[in-house]
Order: sequence, then C-alpha cells, then structure tokens
Amino acid sequence: MGVQAQNRYERKDFTFKTTKVKDANGEISHVKLGTYAGGKLVKEYSFELTAPVSEGMAETIGHISEEDINFDGYPDLDIYLGYFGGFANNTCHEALLWDQKQHCFVEAEDYNGIGEPMIDSEKKYITTVLSDGPDKRVTTYYRWNGNKLQEYLTNTWAIEDDDYVNFDGVLNLPCYRFDAKLDGRIPVNIVFQKTADDDIVAGYIYYPRAKNPAPIMIVGSVTPYGDKLNYNLNEYQADGIVSGIIHLEMSANADYFSPKEGSWTNPKTRKEMKLTDIQYSHEAPKWFTQSLLKPEDPGNIGREYSFQIWNQGAQDLMGGHITFRAAGKNKVHFECGNVRHNIAEGSSDDGRPAVLNGNIFEYREVNECHYGFRATFFPRFVVLSTITDYKSLDCFGMGAAFDGVYIKVKQ
Repeated sequence: MGVQAQNRYERKDFTFKTTKVKDANGEISHVKLGTYAGGKLVKEYSFELTAPVSEGMAETIGHISEEDINFDGYPDLDIYLGYFGGFANNTCHEALLWDQKQHCFVEAEDYNGIGEPMIDSEKKYITTVLSDGPDKRVTTYYRWNGNKLQEYLTNTWAIEDDDYVNFDGVLNLPCYRFDAKLDGRIPVNIVFQKTADDDIVAGYIYYPRAKNPAPIMIVGSVTPYGDKLNYNLNEYQADGIVSGIIHLEMSANADYFSPKEGSWTNPKTRKEMKLTDIQYSHEAPKWFTQSLLKPEDPGNIGREYSFQIWNQGAQDLMGGHITFRAAGKNKVHFECGNVRHNIAEGSSDDGRPAVLNGNIFEYREVNECHYGFRATFFPRFVVLSTITDYKSLDCFGMGAAFDGVYIKVKQ
C-alpha cells in the first residue's frame, strides 16, 4: 500500500540506498531499502530473504534495477533478493511501483516468488521460465491488475520440442482450465476466459477420446451466489445448435479459484453426467491461441447469427436468429426473432439504423412498448441483452425477449 508523503514528489526526485541486515548468526537475512528525496528519507522498506545467506554469497543481493515494470511510463524498482535453489531461474525479487496519482511508491503484490522475471515492454507482459523436471520447462505469462501481478496462463513444453507456440492472441484475459472426467470415465478439458466484468464467459470444451477430437466452442455467464460462483455454459456446434450444457460451481474467493462441483447435460435426453476428478490450472492447450473474447471489428460483423436448443415441451429445436445489413460506417440495420420460450420479434426502423460504439450498440424504441437491447459483438458470436424495464416486454409473448448468445453462421 502506498504512503503519501507530506511533500508532493516526482519520480525524478528519488534516490535509493540498500543495506544488508544480518541475523544473530551473522548471515544476511533482510534487505532494507531507503527511498530519499532531496537527501531526506521519505520511507524505508524491509524485505526478508527466503533463507539467510553468508555475507560472501550476498554480493548481488539488494541490487536495484530501475525499469518500467508495470508499463505505465514511469521507472519502478526491482529489488533482487537472491537465489533459492534448484533451477537457475529460481530467484526472488520484490518490486516498488511508482504511482503517479499518489506521487509515491507502492509495494507490488504477488511479484515475489514467481522466479526470474523477464519484462516485455512492447507486449506489456512479464514471463518466467521454470523447470518441470529434467526434460520440461514451464513458461508462465503475467499481466498487471492494478498493483497486483496476475497469472494469465502457463505453457508446459519439452526441451526437445522445436514447435514454438505464440499465445499473444489469448493474453488479453486470464486462461482458466479444468481437466476432469464425465461420470469418472470420459476425460474432458474445459478451457475458458471471462470478461473483466464477469458478464461473459467463452472458450472451448475438448474430448480427447472422441473419434475426431477437436475443440468445441462454449459460451455462457457467471452468477455469484453466496460464497459460490455458478458458471453456466452452452456447448455450440458451428451451426448454432446447443449440443451440451455445462455447469461449474466455484469458490467465490478471488484468491482461491477452486472447483466445487460440475456437470454436463445432454439438452435433448436430459441425461446428466457429473464432472469428477477436477483439476484446475492456467495451462493453455497448444490449440488455444486466439481469444473468443476480443472485441469484434465493426467492419467484420456477420450477416446472420443464430442459436437453437432442444425444447422438451415442443419436442423440437427452438431458438433465435438475428440478421444484419450495413447502413454506412459503423451502422447496421437488424431484424431479430427469438422463439426459445415464446415469440419476441423486432427490427430497426428504416431511417434509424443501430450505431456501433466499438463492438457494442444499444437500440431503444424497437416497438410501441419501448423495448431496448444491447448487442455486444465478438469474433464468433454476439450477445444480446435487454436494457429496458420489464414493462417493455409487454409487446412480446410471456417470458420472451431478445436475450441470448447468437453464433455467427454467415459472414
């Protein structure tokens, strides 16, 4: 946490001094770092080493590197605290981040213990490479979330493997992976990301033992409930048909993302299979290199989006579709019909197209009941959500609205 000095300092005002502190046995156990402005001590920090070391082995301990660690344009401080054994990159570091708004340094969270950090200023992420036995290495990618360093994904690779996998296309959001079994028998991999506001979740489910295994897109949402987070995702085929329903229940503790239970359900037969032997990680499959949650380019919106799911009462597939046609730069006309529960239909007025702001448009006054909705576009689907009150639904059948995930079926 940052401490605001009485005076208003700028980053260029500061100089630093480190002191190695010995324990009762005469070994170096701590490093003290003093931050000075105008020759006066502003604040002193104390960092504990993982294990005390002899003075002869502590020559580089306490070394300061001044570089922009969090990519905000201001030099920060990396403090080297030594090597803790094993693989060569097993080193300890602490960091102080310059906060220009507070005009002081703040202590970085979760920076210590990641290993030897490699700063990529161009791509704005930090990586480490650690050992996973004699023949494998693990590359971990981190990004900053405020002053906290957050793990985004890991990639385990064999030393003799010549195939380099570029994960830049999926480093926009953290990767969550669950390896499990359906009813304790069928192995399955579930990998997804979620938007920063937790509104939308998207990724893939993969069945390694399928005849022709290939990732299948999953999209859904997360709902907090007490001390739990409920993830509800649909498994979509390329034509928009829902072929599976996935439920995952997680701990709501932000620092302890732990699966509690889960299930996969066939929407037609309603047969449910429990997810067992669940293992959680940030490990990215080699085929997961492009995020499904990158905002879509307004110029790349498809002509038709659709979804269908089996309706037990009607004993048929029911769902929705929406079509778009260009009406000028960043403008589209639409026509939507959703009949999953009842009938909800509407279109844009001839002289009033929807206007995109980035990958989103909001459109109100669809009908005389003043219905309005938001459309959020991603590369393979669009999410429609109602933005007006319940009275605006009176022009639709009971329980009907435009809401849903519509899969791009025509570019």
